[in-house]
Amino acid sequence: MLKPKKNNALKRMLTYAAIFILLICAAYAVGYKTGFDKGADSASRNRNILLVNAENLLPADYVPQDLVNLYEMRHSFRLASSDIYMAREAYEPMQEMFYAAELENVNGFIVTSAYRSYERQKEIYAESEPGYAQTPGASEHQTGLCFDVTAMNSADGFENTEQYKWLRANAYKYGFIQRYPANKSHITGISYEPWHYRYVGVDAAEYIYRNNITLEEYLK
Repeated sequence: MLKPKKNNALKRMLTYAAIFILLICAAYAVGYKTGFDKGADSASRNRNILLVNAENLLPADYVPQDLVNLYEMRHSFRLASSDIYMAREAYEPMQEMFYAAELENVNGFIVTSAYRSYERQKEIYAESEPGYAQTPGASEHQTGLCFDVTAMNSADGFENTEQYKWLRANAYKYGFIQRYPANKSHITGISYEPWHYRYVGVDAAEYIYRNNITLEEYLK
């Protein structure tokens, strides 16, 4: 009768050991995931957390999926031209954001640029003064997840308009960040651009906004 008892005890010990190992693995996985996310939602962990800069280039054949023509879908904002495209996943929250601004009597937004192909960036780079345009592959516009904006009353600079002030205070609520803030060019490699906004998802955008950091710092 002693032998079966020993076998049962051994089985229990092996079962407990297996459960313990599974718990450790689960805890490690959760910890790893939390450290990677930094508050970002599931969408943010994919394409819209893509870091694009002089050190992280997009390939020439990179084209975002589901591009939409903003001229055909514009509401609560105007366009500088009729051939501006944007990834749908960024367009929809942008439209929601501009509509919210309109409800607060802040309107007159003009989107001047969004998606830009590698070839188009190559042309702009060739035509621009040195240091003015980003090299092909280094422009966030190729992601389709950002936009440049101005306002009808921006003669004194967009950063001095009520539209800019509204975006600065509210863009994160819709998943957008001011990609190239003031006093951060030593990190981003790009001078201050109050008109350039990038979609990263609501959770990531709020984390970046609350902590006054850049996308480079967030993704460290």
